[in-house]
Amino acid sequence: MNKLLIKVYLLIAATFILLNSVAFAAPGPASAYKVRLSKFELFNGTSWITAFEGTSATLDIASVSIGSAAGDFMSGLSVPDGTYTQIRVTPSPTFTISGRDTLNNYTTAALGVGGGCTPTLIAGQQAECTITLTGGNIPGPDTIDISDAPIIIKDGVANKQQRVRFDVSTTIQLIVGELWPAAPNVE
Repeated sequence: MNKLLIKVYLLIAATFILLNSVAFAAPGPASAYKVRLSKFELFNGTSWITAFEGTSATLDIASVSIGSAAGDFMSGLSVPDGTYTQIRVTPSPTFTISGRDTLNNYTTAALGVGGGCTPTLIAGQQAECTITLTGGNIPGPDTIDISDAPIIIKDGVANKQQRVRFDVSTTIQLIVGELWPAAPNVE
């Protein structure tokens, strides 16, 4: 094998490694992570009770500080009396995100050919991007176990408010050259 051919193989291998590292960069923080909820359910030990179905107000879970409310769209909902040990939340497939991955690829308002946000390496060009997930990319419901401290509804009044905490420090991810929302950590 001659030296030129070896150099070409090394160049191809280096390019492949570089592309793979860019295509699968670790997720980074979001400065905006706006989502609407399409369904909110509670589990009473026997069945799931749908407390809300439709389109909620937009919640920007990246804009609130610890202990602050992202929204109170559940207030005023009628929930049957009972003891509820799990909560299930289904997000809408449309998200508005802004932020960067760990390689400092920042979101722009432009969509790429795959439907994700077109990235830029210039922080000053970062902008919010609205994405509608399709097909197998639509997030399913997140189930939160609250059996250690269940919600008890008696005579239409809950024994407590349930707080949900979102961690968006790893929610912007680069996949095949475009930025997408990753699921937040939910507690």
